[in-house]
Amino acid sequence: MTVAEQVPDPTSIEWDAIVIGAGMGGGTLGYALARAGKRVLFVEKGQSFVDFGADQIRGLTPEETCDLARLPAPERQAALARACRSFDEVADGSAAKPKSFVPEIGNGTGGSSALFGMVLERLFPVDFTPRAQHADATSTTLPDAWPIDYDDLAPWYTAAERLYRVRGTADPLRPTVEGDHLLSPPPLTTANAGVFDFLRQGGLHPYQLHLACEHLPDCQTCQGFLCDRQCKNDAGQICVAPALHNHGATLLSQCAALRFEAGPRRVDKLICHWRGDTLALRAKQFIISAGALATPALLLRSTSAEWPRGLANASDQVGRNLMRHCIDMTVLRPRGLRQAIRGQTKELAFNDLYWRDGKKYGSVQSIGGLPPFLHYLGKLGPELRYFRYLRPLLGPLWDWLRVKVVVLASILEDLPYADNRVLPGDNSTVAGQQLFRLEYQLREREQQRAASFAAELRELFKPYRPFTLSVSHDNKVIAHVCGTCRMGDNPDASVVDRDCRAHGVDNLYIADASFFASSGGINPSLTIAANALRIAAHLVDRG
Repeated sequence: MTVAEQVPDPTSIEWDAIVIGAGMGGGTLGYALARAGKRVLFVEKGQSFVDFGADQIRGLTPEETCDLARLPAPERQAALARACRSFDEVADGSAAKPKSFVPEIGNGTGGSSALFGMVLERLFPVDFTPRAQHADATSTTLPDAWPIDYDDLAPWYTAAERLYRVRGTADPLRPTVEGDHLLSPPPLTTANAGVFDFLRQGGLHPYQLHLACEHLPDCQTCQGFLCDRQCKNDAGQICVAPALHNHGATLLSQCAALRFEAGPRRVDKLICHWRGDTLALRAKQFIISAGALATPALLLRSTSAEWPRGLANASDQVGRNLMRHCIDMTVLRPRGLRQAIRGQTKELAFNDLYWRDGKKYGSVQSIGGLPPFLHYLGKLGPELRYFRYLRPLLGPLWDWLRVKVVVLASILEDLPYADNRVLPGDNSTVAGQQLFRLEYQLREREQQRAASFAAELRELFKPYRPFTLSVSHDNKVIAHVCGTCRMGDNPDASVVDRDCRAHGVDNLYIADASFFASSGGINPSLTIAANALRIAAHLVDRG
């Protein structure tokens, strides 16, 4: 195994590529480069979860192991770190009363893919010409089209599905997509099979959701926490581990990227903090894949005489156009249920409402069981601590409810706006915590679309006595954030070109969801992985 400890001085090497972030984008791209014979260094702010460790929190959320809200800050951060969870803090100034929160995103090898529900779905061809579906949205910065189209990504989608061993059945609404390379999924559980048949009998087009999951016996699909049985095919297991073990890549874990030193056309060095030391790392190519919050913050911190507004920010677009999916839950209560629903996981999806009656909505997917009451209890802030005293009553009630229902998630496409953005905080605090400033308002148009989407689902599932759990208005549920370093052919209106190379910087690329020109209405992970493979092929061709 090639690990950082075996490199006496990582500053003495000029790496072929330094990849900042070992999640879905960085992990996939770094693996592809290492497999092609490139000398790759992963710089990862979080811990290494390539191998199982006794101190890691797996199989459940950290909220279920301790009362996080009552722990002192250092202990709380340590618990989150051992669960591959970020302990960075977001100061949200969007509401009348500003507040801060810690987002539920990944922090470690695998990144957020170590926590994801393993859904790997393709965008639709229409997602690459987004303005046509939102012609009435006058104030959005939504482009007419991405600089690449579906056909540019199609072979890379297939390669990524094979790499991540995706299981599922073909979506009937995608007749041009060959699904024979998908692995077979397990049979639907009884409750979800009933929903599947109900949809099909109603003339809709359900299919078995595409999951990067091995579905070992009693698999719980580990959404929101580390898998403890190696069912989950995340970027850490599928890409980072083989890159280290088999292809000579090197990992610096718990290494925080601070800023770039760059000239007018090239990045010279990446300045990092690792094990109490400040490192200046050199490479031929630098790839940022720190996530759509941290990536723009890193660029904006990298100011110089040549880049006074931040590296690659001549357009003033870095950090802007922030999008997140607006996700609500529709809870179904099957009639005549006499026993608990057991074993349900993420199983089915349908896209009949992706585009309906002239309105663009998004995908609908089953999400498996609701989290246990302790998961929610651990998130309560000081102002809601009195709810803890109701635990003996609310806990059993919630645990009774969660095994009596089937839950579907609706994923609504968000639109970009120039004033929806992320900025770096004023400074960083101890233990590597980063601070971000969020300025994001869910526009009235998107609120109305979310309400309409939820109403459509309640009407569709009326026999199941549905009700909506709405979280789409809550900025703390910052799901699938993207777009903060958008792709485009025009350097004045975008940050990276069609190859995801930063405009004006010859050796700087962005490989996470920051590059999205629009959010689509479906999970972004597969598009991130497919694009990472595409960029890797471009970099190999460059030599």
